[in-house]
Amino acid sequence: MNYDSGYLVGITGNSGCGQSTAAGYIADRCEGVCSLDRIGHRLLSKQYVLRDLAAGFSKNSLLTMKENEIRSELRNIVFDEPEMMVILNSVLHPRMVRWASTTAAILESSRGIRILEGALIYELGIDTYLDYMIVIEDTVERSAERLAERDDISTEYALKRWNQQLPVNDKSSRADYVVHNSKDLDYLKQQILNIFEELEGRLLI
Repeated sequence: MNYDSGYLVGITGNSGCGQSTAAGYIADRCEGVCSLDRIGHRLLSKQYVLRDLAAGFSKNSLLTMKENEIRSELRNIVFDEPEMMVILNSVLHPRMVRWASTTAAILESSRGIRILEGALIYELGIDTYLDYMIVIEDTVERSAERLAERDDISTEYALKRWNQQLPVNDKSSRADYVVHNSKDLDYLKQQILNIFEELEGRLLI
C-alpha cells in the first residue's frame, strides 16, 4: 500500500511477554521492525561503550571479550548487585534514548508503519517519540519460562529481569492497544493483525 503519512508504533510488555513474536507477525506488512534489544547489543560492540563499562565495573577484561561473552559476563556481574545494574543502565540507557530520539526525528515525515519492539520502551521514556503503543500482556510465570528458554538463562534470573521492569498492568493502562497473550500463538497473531489493519485503515483516511 502507498500512504501519504506514517506512524511509529511501539510494541512492548515485560520481558518474555511475546512482543518480539507479535512484531514478527507484521514484519512483512510494514516498512520495518527494529528491536530495542538489538540496539543494546550493537552498543556492546562499540569500544567506547565497553571502555565506559570496563571503567564502571573496574573490569578491563571486558575490552577483549567477544560479544556473547560480554553479555554473559554482564549478567553475572549485575545478577545479585543492584548497584552494578545501575552502572550498566547508566552507560547503555542514555545512548538508547538518544538513538530513539534521533531516529524518530529522521522518520517524522516518512510514509507507512514502522515498529519498535522491546521491553523497556516505557522505562526509558521512548514512548514519547511514538504515535501508538501496543502492550502485550502475559503472566509472570509463562513469561519467565519463555525468557529463560529463549536467552538460555535461569528462571531465577528471568524473574529478576521481570521484577526490575514496570508492572505490566501499568504499561497496559498507558497503551493505545492491549494484546492478551493468554492462549496459543494463533490467538496472539490474530490480535496483532487486527490492530495492524486498524492502523493501516487510519492511514488511508
